[in-house]
Amino acid sequence: MPAGGPNPNAWHNWYHCVGSTYGTWLRGDPRGFRTFRHREHVEGDYRKPPPAGVWEPVFAERKAKLSHPPVVLDDAQRDCLCRAMVERLMSDEVDAVVLAVASNHFHLLARFPKLEAADLKRLNSVTLSDGRDPAPRHYLGRARRHASFALSAAGLKPASQVWADRPKCEPIRDRGHQVNAARYIQGHAKQGAAVWMLGRGFLFEGT
Repeated sequence: MPAGGPNPNAWHNWYHCVGSTYGTWLRGDPRGFRTFRHREHVEGDYRKPPPAGVWEPVFAERKAKLSHPPVVLDDAQRDCLCRAMVERLMSDEVDAVVLAVASNHFHLLARFPKLEAADLKRLNSVTLSDGRDPAPRHYLGRARRHASFALSAAGLKPASQVWADRPKCEPIRDRGHQVNAARYIQGHAKQGAAVWMLGRGFLFEGT
């Protein structure tokens, strides 16, 4: 696969993207975590966490290095971020199906346009060197930045940055995977997340 090319494992180029707010999912987290480019193998994940205590020193070190408290979004912040992200995704012609912004993370199901040559030239070599499709990270980065600016304009931005670095973009395998991901993300509305869904608009059911 060419560097920076489409992911052959992504069904019709659909992705389930997940990102955390600043300081809420750190390296060493007992819920499980992944290192950048899998430079270090970590057993377990959030469904089956790694053995208790194994990464506790690393987790404590990362928490101590935070320059601000972890960002936990209130209702107004979630709503503002959700609306602003949808606005940017739509303006970039991203085929978004559902977006949920919860207190400490977001989920997005979307198909991203292929990047033009001019866009690729602006991306750094690290982004293009790992063989993954750079489009999801490019458009998602634009949406996250736009949402942060909107939060600041509304007087709702926290003292720190809003988002953690490096959101995860998981390729959708098939139609069934796509439907399950959409249902899972939509379900966050019942947990208090601000949710937007194609054809239904903005949902907010609260807890």
